[in-house]
Amino acid sequence: MEEFRSIVARFPQREFDIRRRYAHDASFRAICADYQEATRALRHWRQAAKEGNPEGQRRAEEYNNLVIELEQEALEHLDRP
Repeated sequence: MEEFRSIVARFPQREFDIRRRYAHDASFRAICADYQEATRALRHWRQAAKEGNPEGQRRAEEYNNLVIELEQEALEHLDRP
């Protein structure tokens, strides 16, 4: 159940909904796992960019876009009945 912690950190006001959806929806669990991986990669590439890695900024932007998409997808799942 580690996978949902990143999404709870992003949307703490929806924690109850996240936990409930996570327990019953395999698709939502996959989104949470993808979100955790994407946020981890985003942190890595942001740090790499700060350290002068020439690919870091481009990769950080890609992962930032992915994180935004996954947040939207997670919210869509949470708003379903």
